[in-house]
Amino acid sequence: MRITNILLVILMGFIFNSPVHMDQGQAAEIKFDKTVHDFGKVKKGTKGLKCTFTYTNKGNDLLFISRVKKSCGCTVPVYSKEPLQPGQSATIEVGYTTTDITGVFNKKITVFTNAITNAVVLTIKGEIVE
Repeated sequence: MRITNILLVILMGFIFNSPVHMDQGQAAEIKFDKTVHDFGKVKKGTKGLKCTFTYTNKGNDLLFISRVKKSCGCTVPVYSKEPLQPGQSATIEVGYTTTDITGVFNKKITVFTNAITNAVVLTIKGEIVE
């Protein structure tokens, strides 16, 4: 009985760890208008820096954003959690809070989706000046 349970657990492990092969013709596909936004030179202490990244579902299935990971607490991504139909577009707005430190900044926002390319890295950059 114990050996049967062990074999069953091993078999279930193989089943649930098998790669899922997606028919790419029926999958969602995410396409951004840009993946980098350059704020240029920004005066130290500037409030309310924001930029927008527009994305489109170029695939044939619903597109879902499962999560958005930011590289630090100074970036604030805002996005819809609603699924996107094929052909539809939406935006991710990224806010940036400047620090008291001057110099170049380069921050990453990783967007995780159910699309063929399931992770896309967006970048905001610029230079904080006196």
